[in-house]
Amino acid sequence: MGEPLPSIQASTSDPFRGLRVHALGWAIGHLRGRFGAEPRLDMEHGPTAHAALHVVGFLHFAATWSGHGLFPAMAATAGDRGFSLHGLAPFAAAHCLTMMGNQIVFPEPQAARGRIGIFHMNTNAGPAAVHCQAFERFDYPFGRRWDRASLRPALSDVISQAQSRINLRNPGALILSPGAAPSGFDDALHDAIREVMPVQGRRNRGLMTVATVFLRLKARPAPQTVQFAYGCFPAVNRHYRLDPSARTGGYQVLAP
Repeated sequence: MGEPLPSIQASTSDPFRGLRVHALGWAIGHLRGRFGAEPRLDMEHGPTAHAALHVVGFLHFAATWSGHGLFPAMAATAGDRGFSLHGLAPFAAAHCLTMMGNQIVFPEPQAARGRIGIFHMNTNAGPAAVHCQAFERFDYPFGRRWDRASLRPALSDVISQAQSRINLRNPGALILSPGAAPSGFDDALHDAIREVMPVQGRRNRGLMTVATVFLRLKARPAPQTVQFAYGCFPAVNRHYRLDPSARTGGYQVLAP
């Protein structure tokens, strides 16, 4: 990436200390402290599973995009957030949408190692901007406790706020990055999006779709390995002013 990784020492009394400072630096420090002489991933241990999630997400980001001409700008963009799940989310979303058959175009940054705020998805009516936004309200480990009733107003708020950027004059899609959450949260969140979309979509006919992007891990028999998958679940706005041509799908299972 062209710069040293911050060194963050693991703490047994505060296992998430340093996560907000630099997520990847924290994750590597935590795993080094847990592994000892023999590498073994304890996926039942919340901080360890969370650290593995960040490392796997970063490795996939580097493997997927390092050959791209705009990779320095991509790395600078993700690095601004410590290569956290939210920092990697735009590029995870672009990968998933590409895997679903959509054509993705990244804008040329205005300066060397500039930042990539949005990307575009080609549709029958021309390119549509894709905005990726962190949805941190329930993000593990610092977010609030969630239930299905609390998801709907939270989503209505974030979708309504996006109308200043996505509207009839500037149509596009909204990708939400919820970060990490307990099992079942991703399905509940997607159900809540579908529930609020009829009202929110009618209010904003320039909003093509709202999607979430998740990274999930699954332990494998070998104690030092995991299998992972990105989940990208678009909910199409039926009130969009043009027929949406984005293809939708579910989990894109990738090689371990």
